[in-house]
Amino acid sequence: MLRNIIQYVKNDDFYINIWKNKINIVNFKEIVILEENKIVIMSPSNKIIIKGSNLSINKLLEDELLITGIFTLIEFGE
Repeated sequence: MLRNIIQYVKNDDFYINIWKNKINIVNFKEIVILEENKIVIMSPSNKIIIKGSNLSINKLLEDELLITGIFTLIEFGE
């Protein structure tokens, strides 16, 4: 039971939540590019490319970020 509690509190899974004008990314490794029209994030296994307009990071924690703007492309690659 203690193991389940520790897993719940210390969740290392990478995941993305996408809404109309918001993207929440949890457990990312690094922000590679941060521009008004393009943001590139490294996950533990992939590169995430986000393109659009008025892109900005509204929330930045050690392992979580919230991106807002108008999204035209979300791409996963190596």
